[in-house]
Amino acid sequence: MSSLTLAPPRSAVLRAAGLRHRPALRTLLGVLAGLLLVLAVTGYYVHAGLDRSGAAGCDTALRSCNERWKVFLRGYGPALTVGGNLVYFLGGALGAFVGAPLLAREFEHGTVRFAWTQGAGRTRWTAGGLVLVGGVLAVATALTAAVLNWWIAPLATHAGRFTPLAFSSAPPALVGRVLLVFTLSALAGAVLRRTVVAVGIGVGASVVTNLVAESLRFHYRTPLEDTVHTLAQGSLDHRWEGGLWATDPAGSRLDLNRLYDLGGDYYGAEKLLGEGGYSLHESYQPDGRYWSFQFIEFGWTTALAVVLGAAAVWWVRRRAV
Repeated sequence: MSSLTLAPPRSAVLRAAGLRHRPALRTLLGVLAGLLLVLAVTGYYVHAGLDRSGAAGCDTALRSCNERWKVFLRGYGPALTVGGNLVYFLGGALGAFVGAPLLAREFEHGTVRFAWTQGAGRTRWTAGGLVLVGGVLAVATALTAAVLNWWIAPLATHAGRFTPLAFSSAPPALVGRVLLVFTLSALAGAVLRRTVVAVGIGVGASVVTNLVAESLRFHYRTPLEDTVHTLAQGSLDHRWEGGLWATDPAGSRLDLNRLYDLGGDYYGAEKLLGEGGYSLHESYQPDGRYWSFQFIEFGWTTALAVVLGAAAVWWVRRRAV
């Protein structure tokens, strides 16, 4: 019998992977369904509270609007912050709990050699599981992130879409991070052959990835600069402000502390900006770049996820015994 006859078709490999990982996929979908229910119920009350407060759609330049926001945030701000921080630090951890046992469990239970003799071989066996489970995970995460993004929208409306909590909960960014953690956990499981250890690595990677992404995010595209002549200038267009500095009449750069020292206090510094020839400068990212930033982050996290997935396939094929 030829090797061509022994090799099952690609659809059969994916179907076998679905049967093999069916319990994990059912658990994943059940957890996400429960999370969606919680988000839908709590989100309804949060959005209803926003409508009752009158803060939705008001002009944040007006004092009355700021007072409405204060009332709303006193009632619902803590819940939004706690929920947002859970997503911010542990949103990608879902990939760890799904990816870690994907390969490690087979090694722990000693079933890998049996799986490799079923005609698919190591490469197709590993790749089939990664593609099928990763695909289901990506779709489920995208749907959950869409609801989560709606849930946290009041916070983004008040502080801007570039705030870390709001940005990290949007579908592209969250899907990319979950896939990255998923493939890293699968690779760790294949190398270390310990599910619990691989889960721990994945959870830690979820936090680290978010912190690294936040440190890089402002520089995805070249920042713009603006010049103003008042400390009271407020950002009404939800731009992402990256830095502030001042220049004297000669054009020399100085930090804000030096400007306050020269003016004596806030009002003196304000007078220097308004009448003394001093200028205030800021670097920023406009709100219109939000979606391009989302897909840039999705792009590099997904690309890294593909590399880690390929590394897992290579390890199982060449190094696993």
